Amino acid sequence: MTKAKKKPARRPAPKAPQFPAPSLAPQILEQAAQGWLQSSRPSTPAQRPSHPVSDHRLAEALTETLQQLRGEITELRSRLDRLENR
Repeated sequence: MTKAKKKPARRPAPKAPQFPAPSLAPQILEQAAQGWLQSSRPSTPAQRPSHPVSDHRLAEALTETLQQLRGEITELRSRLDRLENR
């Protein structure tokens, strides 16, 4: 019986880094990143638009809904009381 020749062991190819090493100095990269961030921001800060009319309508609608719920809760309590007293 002849022995099978052993195949030479192959080493996996070295993996290339996901991100190539920067050729610029870290300070230059940092300055470029900061400049890019500043240019991408809006020039004026976003302010919440004031809508007192819609806020007032919302408050009225919520007040009305709460009053209806309180009325229904009161009615349910009285019905429970009547049922318990039977």
